[in-house]
Amino acid sequence: MIAAIFDIDGTLVESFDFDGASYISAIRKVLGEIYIDDDWSKYKNVTDSGMLRQIMEENKIQEEGQIEEIRKKFGELIEQYLENGGECRPTKGAISLIDKLLSDQHYKIGIATGGWKHTAKMKLRHAGFDLRNTVLFSSDDSDKRVEIMKKCLSALENRFHRIVYIGDAVWDIQATKKLEWHFIGVGPRLKGKCECWVEDFSNYDTFMRMLHAQE
Repeated sequence: MIAAIFDIDGTLVESFDFDGASYISAIRKVLGEIYIDDDWSKYKNVTDSGMLRQIMEENKIQEEGQIEEIRKKFGELIEQYLENGGECRPTKGAISLIDKLLSDQHYKIGIATGGWKHTAKMKLRHAGFDLRNTVLFSSDDSDKRVEIMKKCLSALENRFHRIVYIGDAVWDIQATKKLEWHFIGVGPRLKGKCECWVEDFSNYDTFMRMLHAQE
C-alpha cells in the first residue's frame, strides 16, 4: 500500500501566481502598506497562517483578530478572481491521475497544502476536481507544513510501506526530508533540483514508475 499525498498550488492546480498576489493583497487591505517579502522561501513556515504570523511579528503588529479577517478577505479575493473568469486550470493530466489512483485499492490519496482550506477547495473545484471523500489538510490545521502533512497521513488510516509527497517548491522538498518520506517534484521550479521530477502528470506511466521507485 502506497500513500500519495499532494500539494495543491503549482502541483495539482496552476494557481501559484494569482494565489500569491491575492494573499499579499488581502494582507495589505487589512494591515496597510506593511513590508512583505514576496520570496516565500525566506519564511520559516511557508503556509498561509505561518507566513502571516511572521509578517505580523516582523512588522511589530500584535494579533488581535486580524488573522481571521485576512483569511476572510483572501477568500473573497480568490472567489472574485474565479467568478470573474480568472484562469485556474488543473495541471496537465492531474485530474485523470487522481481518478486512477483513487480507483486502485493499492493507493491512498491525500492532499496536504500550506494554503487555507476554504480557498484550497475553491481552486480545486474550479479546476474540475471531484472533492467527494477527499482527505484534505491545510493551514487551518497547523502553521507548520510538516504537521499538516503528518495529520494528512494519519487521516488515511492505514499502514503504508511507502509514503510519497508530490510538490512543486523547495519547501516541499525540505518538509519531505524532515519526515523521511519519498518525494516527486512537479513543474519548472524544481527542474534539476530533485531526483524524481515530472513536468506535469500527462505521462501516467512515468509518474507511476517514480511513485514506485526504489521499492
